[in-house]
Amino acid sequence: MSTNKIYTNDMSRPEIDEEGMGPAERGRGRYQRKDYTGALEAFTTAVNMSTGHLLLTALDHRAATYEKLEQLQPALRDAKQMIDLMPELSKGYLRCAKILQLKREQDLALKIYERGLRKVKIGADNDRTKLEAMFRKLQEKQAPRKSLDPLEYLPLELAEMVCQNLEIRDRVICLAVNSSWKRLLESSHKLWTTLDMTSTRRKVSLHSLKKHLRRSNYTVDRAMISLKAGFDSVKMQYLIRTCKSLRHLEIHGQGIVGDSLTSALPLARNLETILVSKNTKISLVSVEQALKAVHTTIADASFLNVLCRPNEMARLKQWPMIQSLKTLNLRSSSCEALDTLDVYAIAPNLTSLLISGWTVPGNRSMTKWQELSHLQLNGTRLSQMPLLPPTLKHLDVSNNYNFDSLIYYDQQSDEVGLDGTKSQSHTFPLLETFNCSSTQINSQAIKAITKHSIEAGNLKKLWIGNRLVDDSNKPVEDVYPSSDSVEELSLAKTQIKEKRIIQIVGLYPNLRKLDVSGTKITGVAIKIFASMGIKCLILIECAEIGSDAIEYARSKDIEVHFGFPSRSGRIAFSTGFAVSFM
Repeated sequence: MSTNKIYTNDMSRPEIDEEGMGPAERGRGRYQRKDYTGALEAFTTAVNMSTGHLLLTALDHRAATYEKLEQLQPALRDAKQMIDLMPELSKGYLRCAKILQLKREQDLALKIYERGLRKVKIGADNDRTKLEAMFRKLQEKQAPRKSLDPLEYLPLELAEMVCQNLEIRDRVICLAVNSSWKRLLESSHKLWTTLDMTSTRRKVSLHSLKKHLRRSNYTVDRAMISLKAGFDSVKMQYLIRTCKSLRHLEIHGQGIVGDSLTSALPLARNLETILVSKNTKISLVSVEQALKAVHTTIADASFLNVLCRPNEMARLKQWPMIQSLKTLNLRSSSCEALDTLDVYAIAPNLTSLLISGWTVPGNRSMTKWQELSHLQLNGTRLSQMPLLPPTLKHLDVSNNYNFDSLIYYDQQSDEVGLDGTKSQSHTFPLLETFNCSSTQINSQAIKAITKHSIEAGNLKKLWIGNRLVDDSNKPVEDVYPSSDSVEELSLAKTQIKEKRIIQIVGLYPNLRKLDVSGTKITGVAIKIFASMGIKCLILIECAEIGSDAIEYARSKDIEVHFGFPSRSGRIAFSTGFAVSFM
């Protein structure tokens, strides 16, 4: 007769005597001592010799042992056998669902709990309450985590401020979050008073446009339209006809705009600003029609890519006078002649005139513009300075490569201007910005133009780089105007020695921003500029500067923009963005 004993390591005496124990009892003892292999053997014997409730218990114990041995598939098989054996009791469902969760099959485990709750009657066994508790616990775990709705807790004013910082496309997406978000967004009309379609990737239907305008209660006052949005005459007319408060209109995108704009503008009642971007072409005839349509209200008009035929320029004399127009920006690549006298006849009350890409005669007086403060004659093939009003604060005559003469009239002089009267046309005491880059204007003329504004302490920005003038044989103080008020200076592409550049910069002790792109300066100049208190350096295409000089400047808290053209011709900036002085 064999004796079942468990011995200690020295095999000298029995530790536990299993003699007389049944297989189920032996299995429980071994399980408690973490002898799971021995427990599995004992529980298997118990399963093979049991029936009824004893078999249910033996299967449950063997399934638990399989779990410890990480043999989940045989454990699941025993659990399913338990359910088949006694489906009216909770024990099989509890074991089966537990194993399924170990197998990361939570959804299936939830279904097993649900099945058990349907099959096991309330009060049938003591485990029915546990079965329900485990079902609730897993159900909560599986349910999406509840998050706080910020719009329910924020004051209405703050919620509106948050939504105002979203793009139109994102606001439309927010409408679909839930009914409370939709109510809030649609009840706040001022969230929809700007129609911005510049980020639109596909055509916008008339139906979508109408929905947006209804949300604004037809109070849209600012519209930025992209040609990608497919804004034809019908949509443009609907926008302008229904939104009587529209004051600002922009057209963006690659392509040509014409009838879709000009056919709708006569419906405008309060339009003050119109801008057609540089990527959007518009004919001079369409410009004329647009300005005629809004001539009673328009204050700011910018057409940045005007197409023009030679025979169309004569039509300027037929344009109506627009008393309300304060800012006019006309850019073109047509090189057609644009007479500023014709422009004055159209817009006598301008405060800002920006002309680029046209051919502008220099022998014209612009002194009749008594409120003109901002004048840009950029790339207009000027050969000499027109007579200008003393009210100018910003003057840009850059990129006029033939511009090499300046008629300077002193108020004490007996010389007369081109209009036959005594002139102070180059006395600019209010001048804050002067740009004559890429011209042949000599330094004496620069001193004459900036003299009175420097004396008044008004000149802040001076761009005098890339001039085809050689004055290197004279002392800098005799050639360049010195100023305590100048804060920004551009000597970009100036082909002079580093020492002279340093001397020029020294004439401006309060300088904060300096552009010496395309020059031959080295790290020596960088250290001197840093000691002068300059806070921003533009060093594009400065081949003589090493990385150590750049790092030195940045260590002095100087904002440095440094880069070289790539093969595509674009500048690769070390700071990640381009810098422009204008």
